Amino acid sequence: RERKARLECERRALGYVQRGAMSAATATVAIPTRNRRGRLIPLLERLIPQAADVGADILVVDNGSSDGTVEAVRALAGDRVRCIVEPGAGATRARNAGARAARGEVAAFIDDDALPRPGWLAALLGPFSDGRVGCVGGRVRLRFEGAAPAWINDALTAYLAAYDLGDDPVDLALRPHHEAPRGLNMAVRREALLEVGGFDVRLGPRGSRPSVGEESELCLRLLRRGHGVRYDPRAEVEHLVDPARLDSAWFLRRAFWTGWGEGFIDARYRALRKVAGRVRWHYGRALLGLPHSASPGYERNRLSAACGRREAYGYVLAFLRYRAWWNGRDA
Repeated sequence: RERKARLECERRALGYVQRGAMSAATATVAIPTRNRRGRLIPLLERLIPQAADVGADILVVDNGSSDGTVEAVRALAGDRVRCIVEPGAGATRARNAGARAARGEVAAFIDDDALPRPGWLAALLGPFSDGRVGCVGGRVRLRFEGAAPAWINDALTAYLAAYDLGDDPVDLALRPHHEAPRGLNMAVRREALLEVGGFDVRLGPRGSRPSVGEESELCLRLLRRGHGVRYDPRAEVEHLVDPARLDSAWFLRRAFWTGWGEGFIDARYRALRKVAGRVRWHYGRALLGLPHSASPGYERNRLSAACGRREAYGYVLAFLRYRAWWNGRDA
């Protein structure tokens, strides 16, 4: 009884208001996974109590694992945990499969290399008490194995999915699209997600391609349909950084595909004059290999400078490829 009373006080402190439509199953927590059994099981152990507290269920979406993930999850399966298999490769396809199979009104997404802080799920669901809200994302802090490398800076942590817009909730309709929630810590009203067609499978990580941008592109479509997008710092997760990613080759690939995702989005949604301004002021110096005076310390780190150039190349190539393709189509 004391624990139940304490949880109720925490929910009220977070501004959590349970609506009648969400009383049976507030949400389905969908976890895309592939060959990370060792990290997935501790994640489930943290999630199950949080899901029980808010009446949610958990759906593991296996994306081609060969390490016994499916068998391990199904050993835990019951009323609270389910497992499905999505054969199409890629996190975006797995998230879309999770949304289709979700039982709750809200599909909450967390990756298999993330760990939620106490109260994460209640905080992530709280803003949905406002029927105008279609998507909510929370803070992402990085957790390294040991101390963070001395050469890591803010530009590089962004490639590792660090995400922090401050200590206050933010209406993301008023912010640039690249500040959209990160897929490893976001929730979307299921009906709205299916209404706009889900995540675009041309974006997002797939195999060795560390592509991004699927969340930003989705949020643009949600906003166009009148659904609000919010940031709530109380919904916090830790992103467990794979040591294999702390390598210049990975950062350069990630930078290129970050630019590619931005170029894809701008080809569809941004006026040509604004694209020209972005190329000139944001990417121009990187394309020319000139010092980036707007970012103190940027040129002191050669990897950051090289990533800036790769991102610029990816942006221009994607924009040129998709601009003509989108012309004449209803965006």
